[in-house]
Amino acid sequence: MSLKAGFMVIVDISGYTTFVKAHSNPKKSAVLSTLIAKVNDGHGEHIISDLLETVINELEGTLTVNKLEGDAALFYAIPNKIGEFAPNLFKKLVNSIEIFNKRINELQLIQSCPCIPCNEIVNLRLKCFVHYGNFLIKKVNRFEEIAGEPVIILHRLMKNSITDNEYILLTQKAAEISNLDEQKEMEKRVEKIADFGKMPVFVHYP
Repeated sequence: MSLKAGFMVIVDISGYTTFVKAHSNPKKSAVLSTLIAKVNDGHGEHIISDLLETVINELEGTLTVNKLEGDAALFYAIPNKIGEFAPNLFKKLVNSIEIFNKRINELQLIQSCPCIPCNEIVNLRLKCFVHYGNFLIKKVNRFEEIAGEPVIILHRLMKNSITDNEYILLTQKAAEISNLDEQKEMEKRVEKIADFGKMPVFVHYP
């Protein structure tokens, strides 16, 4: 294990839970329900995978993918020049949201299927969470995983009081070390994080 200082980022597809529930419980006959559920599940997972892959492709080269977590992906970066890296990271996250929404529009146009997932795709949005701190890189065989308190905090921040379903959230630590010009226009708020208390954050709404 090695201790590194760097950025940790989670991109999360907002509306995924509702999306899954909507197509997992079709109200039809038992036989028809089973058939519809299989079609819906297949399309639902295909759509989520497609959207995540779109975002990962946009962030590749700036961030390293560490783990896929269902409707989310965890990344990290250990930049040498934070002053140059941070503005580029923020720009990439803004672009990711734009590309995510563009891909949804493209999928709507090419999908002729009437199943629920294909019709509900318009309700999906992207949230991004950014933190900076010291984390461990654990290696097990050929796999790597980042761990530590900052990683836990980042995950806990996903459950917050923000009502919007599309935004980029930076912790105070990430915001301070990034020193972004866009920070002046961000909303500053305080979130209560389980086991960690109140935490100041900065939120950018595209």
